[in-house]
Amino acid sequence: MKHLACALTLACATSGFAAETAPEPKSLSTQAGGATLIMSARDATIRTGQPLVVDITVDRPGDLSVMMPAIKSPLGVWDVRKAESLPATKELPNRITERLTLVTFESGDQSVPSLTFTLRSADGKETPLVSPALPITVSSLLADGYDPSNIRDVKGTVDIPLEARWPWILGFAVLAGLLGWLGFSWWKGRTSRVAPLEPVHVRAMRELDALAAQQLPQKGMVLDFYVLLSDTVRRYVEGRFGIKAPEQTTKEFLQAARFHPSIQDDHQRMLAAFLRAADMVKFAAQRPGPAECDRGLDAARGFVRESTPAAGADELTDAPATPHQGQESAR
Repeated sequence: MKHLACALTLACATSGFAAETAPEPKSLSTQAGGATLIMSARDATIRTGQPLVVDITVDRPGDLSVMMPAIKSPLGVWDVRKAESLPATKELPNRITERLTLVTFESGDQSVPSLTFTLRSADGKETPLVSPALPITVSSLLADGYDPSNIRDVKGTVDIPLEARWPWILGFAVLAGLLGWLGFSWWKGRTSRVAPLEPVHVRAMRELDALAAQQLPQKGMVLDFYVLLSDTVRRYVEGRFGIKAPEQTTKEFLQAARFHPSIQDDHQRMLAAFLRAADMVKFAAQRPGPAECDRGLDAARGFVRESTPAAGADELTDAPATPHQGQESAR
């Protein structure tokens, strides 16, 4: 009996925990032209990078046809990872369901934008059916465990008597003089051997060719490939346009690129698509095949070629470096 009571208690606790942690669905509906549209999401709250499944269901009379809108990525702040039409059932043959799988890296109160469907009657009359904007709360992955109140304030200064400082001052002076003399001697013997600076577009193309030669996607190292590819493009953007791309998030970088006078609109769109695709691989566990990786490599090469200044124009340069030297594995 004791074992039975323990088992029942554990079962109740487990069911209660599952009930507390079960995702809260989100659903809104609207009507027009005799049809009802229901827009629903499995989760009302998700985390950044977590896929959100949204079903758009239209119940209509048999004499009405429904024309679906063209769904393109990005959809507002959402990247459309998948869009599919679900088959009708025998019980509800006039029901049409479109399922979207969306991902965003923007946190806060977001919403899935409205979509406009078109109802067409037998006599050719068309009526718009607009889905409601579906509010979704996106929480940041950085929110858990971060408590600014746990950060201790800086302690006050400690007064050191002047007599105790003199040995340190003299020691630092001697050390600085020695290091200065050694540095001058090294520089004097090296001035005749300084290699010419390498243009950043030449270095970027050299690194891209070296990355292609490694054939990482064919070895199953897709994440390593996209990390090195995006790092190369970001270093090129930093050297070419003076934007501190390696230290910025994708959102911060695209914001800076939007107002940069030297980056054309086509290049901004190309960079945005490329960096978001790389983020999907690095943070959302998407794994494209070798052919898609090759297209990403070709897109990076095309961006470097198109944004290279004409002959005689000013361009930032950088010293030669071994491609991806010292980089750790992204796994």
